[in-house]
Amino acid sequence: MYDGLFTFAVRLANVALSAGLAILTARALGPSGRGLYSLPGIEAALVSSIFGGLGSATSFFLLNRKPNARFLYTVLACTAAWVLVAALALVPLSVFHARWTFAPALAVLPAMAFLNIATGYALGIKKVRYSSVFAALPTVLTLAAVAIALFLVNRSPGVAITAWIWSTTAAGVLAVGYAVFDARKRIDGTENISLKEYAGFCARASLVYVVTLLNYRADLYVVALMLSPAALGMYGIAVTVAETLLLPTQAASFVASPHIASLDLRESGLLTARCVRNNLLLAAALCALLFVFARPLLSLLYGRAFLPAAPAFDILLFGVLALAIGSPVSTYFTLRLGKPQISMWLGALSAAVCLGTSVALIKAWGMSGAAAGSTAGYVIGQCVGLWYFGRSARLGWRDLFIPTATDLQAYASFFIRMAHDGRRLFQAAR
Repeated sequence: MYDGLFTFAVRLANVALSAGLAILTARALGPSGRGLYSLPGIEAALVSSIFGGLGSATSFFLLNRKPNARFLYTVLACTAAWVLVAALALVPLSVFHARWTFAPALAVLPAMAFLNIATGYALGIKKVRYSSVFAALPTVLTLAAVAIALFLVNRSPGVAITAWIWSTTAAGVLAVGYAVFDARKRIDGTENISLKEYAGFCARASLVYVVTLLNYRADLYVVALMLSPAALGMYGIAVTVAETLLLPTQAASFVASPHIASLDLRESGLLTARCVRNNLLLAAALCALLFVFARPLLSLLYGRAFLPAAPAFDILLFGVLALAIGSPVSTYFTLRLGKPQISMWLGALSAAVCLGTSVALIKAWGMSGAAAGSTAGYVIGQCVGLWYFGRSARLGWRDLFIPTATDLQAYASFFIRMAHDGRRLFQAAR
């Protein structure tokens, strides 16, 4: 739970820093300049979704096997191949948007791959807090570099993009440098993990990340095609605020993932079920709170002009609740069973339902129709996933949804420890 609290704090700080970067670039560059600055990042983020497989594969083999010293060379060789695939995927994207975006987007791809490797390595050696720091490192360095570049050099998109490239590259080099240095001392097993075996698992996991990206963004694409730009802007805000609720539940699942992967099958299933119960309780409380205060929150943060997004936001909260309870199950399928294809097929089912329902409802209900389609996809996909997990782990619905006395005792112990540690820190400060 302390690892979870640390991870949540780091991710929350990362969200705040990202918001600060967006405000900085918007005010310094204006709407047009901000759009130009964003283009290479959008394209790089899209193609780099396949790098998630590098992190998952690295974690899986470190947690479930005993790789020898050559494992590091296997990881780096596969990374080179994945960067090449991503670079090739950039070509049609840059032609579609603007050809000048190819070079800056290409420049950050190796660093993005390195960051995924380092994050996966930290999880594989059960250093969860390091993994959280690696995930936040590029945001911290980018905010600092872009701020210095805009205020001390020149307020232009080109200068901001150059600062983004250098800061992202520095973050990737630092992160992978730590992983390589630590791995040379730590990895001393006897198993030879071949490039074919590693790349095969990595390919299956990468497909999960690509499908997940489409699953999360299918409704936005439908809104962009079928509604006005103003509706897209409002709906994008609703999606962003709703997905912020996933931070605490994702942190809990993230912290538990090394243990879900390394315990025996029965204990891993029980821990996964416990994570589902905990996430459900936490997400339900947060969703209920935001359901009540959705309109004041949107008005305060974004202005009254965004209030028409409130009904769609309310509907999206139910989809967020479904996503929150499904994240530990996805970890179980990928890292414990070694079957990332299960999560991929569940994501594909969810994306298909989301796309079909959104298109059917959006003409009549507008943004609320898109939100209903997205929520339907999330709920159906997660219900199928929970059913399959329960059958695989031989657990019933009570194990998944009803908090136990042990859960309540853990909560009480955690808060007592927090209070005790807080008093000690306060006394030391005095």
